[in-house]
Amino acid sequence: MNIEVILKGPVKGLGAEADMVKVRPGYARNFLFPKGLATPLNAGSRRQVESLKKKRGEREAAEAAAAQEKCGKLARLVLAFELKQAQEGAEKLFGAITAAEIAAALVEKGFEVDRRDISHAKAINQVGEHEVVVDLGYSIKATIKIKVTGNTDENFERASKTKRPRKAAVSAEAKEDKSE
Repeated sequence: MNIEVILKGPVKGLGAEADMVKVRPGYARNFLFPKGLATPLNAGSRRQVESLKKKRGEREAAEAAAAQEKCGKLARLVLAFELKQAQEGAEKLFGAITAAEIAAALVEKGFEVDRRDISHAKAINQVGEHEVVVDLGYSIKATIKIKVTGNTDENFERASKTKRPRKAAVSAEAKEDKSE
């Protein structure tokens, strides 16, 4: 026995503005109505749907424009990471650069990106240049260049011989790509 409500704003896992959804009476009475997220569906509230749809369209257009602008800024960004090399002169690194580390580097540079929105085809565990894709929503994807350099030092070599290597320190620097 569900009731129909009209959502006034986006509700995660349920819908967005102006969506007419069926929910359990307790969920509506105890969560949606007190927080002002929904109104019960009746003849008077059906008239509100048009204004809510207009508000939703404006919000989505603004979010899509912001995502497009963010995509342009991210496309010019180059992140530089330095990790410990397995051996001197080797391409392979100890450990790998994860999506969480990339997201943390982006946050340091002022870009709010969730680690689950970052995807890369294979693990970044070799010296060189790599590309990762960031999903910004609204079918907008930005490609970020990642430059990985290796570093060896004696302390790290001694630690690796003891079968308990220390975790490699990761630092990130961002700079704008001037080649475009």
